[in-house]
Amino acid sequence: MSSHYSDDQISAASAAFAAGDVIYHEAVAMQAPPAPEAEPMVPLGIRVPPMLAQRIRAAADQAGVPYSQLVREWIELGLTEMAGDLTVSVAVLRRAIAHAAQTGHAA
Repeated sequence: MSSHYSDDQISAASAAFAAGDVIYHEAVAMQAPPAPEAEPMVPLGIRVPPMLAQRIRAAADQAGVPYSQLVREWIELGLTEMAGDLTVSVAVLRRAIAHAAQTGHAA
């Protein structure tokens, strides 16, 4: 694995930290990087009319999730329904129920 920093830069940063020029405090709020996906994702390109894209993004904003996650969940629900399969994640079901309750429509 290659480093983004040279040995000189790492040494200089270490020296600055040791000299007290760098402040570290556990109470400072910091956003952790997102957790890695449990399974790799494959890009799937689809074309939709602009109004449908706006509705999808609005629904994702309302649900508080990225639009790609919401579309994946809708696809999973649709395929599950088509197959007559009863296995679907609880998170997907909860979001579908919440969406249906908010819009008066099935997800």
